[in-house]
Amino acid sequence: LCPPGIEAVLFATLMSVFNGAGAVGTEVGALLTKMMGVTESNFDNLGVLTVLCNVSSLYPLLFIGWLDGVGSSGEDDDNDDENVVDVDGVAVMNG
Repeated sequence: LCPPGIEAVLFATLMSVFNGAGAVGTEVGALLTKMMGVTESNFDNLGVLTVLCNVSSLYPLLFIGWLDGVGSSGEDDDNDDENVVDVDGVAVMNG
């Protein structure tokens, strides 16, 4: 999935995106709550707001098609399997 040696950078980048998305999601939720007029004493649009927030969590599924090529060739494809011996269904390194 990532070139050897940059695993930590990839993890840090993914966590940064994850944390940033959480912060943006919180702010968007607050904005939607204000726009829908939901307050501590007015719950008229709470049902609509709840459905909208839950349906919006499915939005990333639209982009799952972008991941088609990911993982088609892994790190194991680059290794030579000449030294691997199958013993009772378990791969054992030979040599």
